[in-house]
Amino acid sequence: MDFCEMYEQYYHRVYYTALKVTKNPSSAEDILQETFIKAYNKLDEVREEGKVGAWLSTIAHRKAIDLLRKEKKAVLLPIEEMPVPQPFYENAASDVEHICECRHLEEDIKKRISTLSPKLRAVFQLSYDKQLQEKEIAQTLHITQAAVKSRLHRARQAMKGKLGEVIHHYSTA
Repeated sequence: MDFCEMYEQYYHRVYYTALKVTKNPSSAEDILQETFIKAYNKLDEVREEGKVGAWLSTIAHRKAIDLLRKEKKAVLLPIEEMPVPQPFYENAASDVEHICECRHLEEDIKKRISTLSPKLRAVFQLSYDKQLQEKEIAQTLHITQAAVKSRLHRARQAMKGKLGEVIHHYSTA
């Protein structure tokens, strides 16, 4: 079987197999590409043309699962510990893009923070923007340190959920 014919015939099947597992179109596209690269390298080993579709689907399914496992192992830092990229002025062309990405990421974070409840937002902003310790936040808001700790935890959890996809986008860009 010719590789181009195989690609044309099974492109959609492989893509939707990956999409079904990852639930992410860009990840499915990456897996599609990786699957056909592997298929191209192993094309001479194909014995039965009738099983090519199943073979490609199996490759895509396994690669999708591997990707999910890799993402699951990724270490997520609390948002306060996330390094904010600083612009460099050595490479002007790439710096403009980098600066735009940083500003866009900051806007996304601020947008997500504004969706937190007022109690969570107040604690989160004092910790994130003002870099205050839990004890200082408790004194500022006239609440217990335990309440600060609890609200910070809930705010971080909410932000992780809201920013997970955004951070993934910037880490792969």
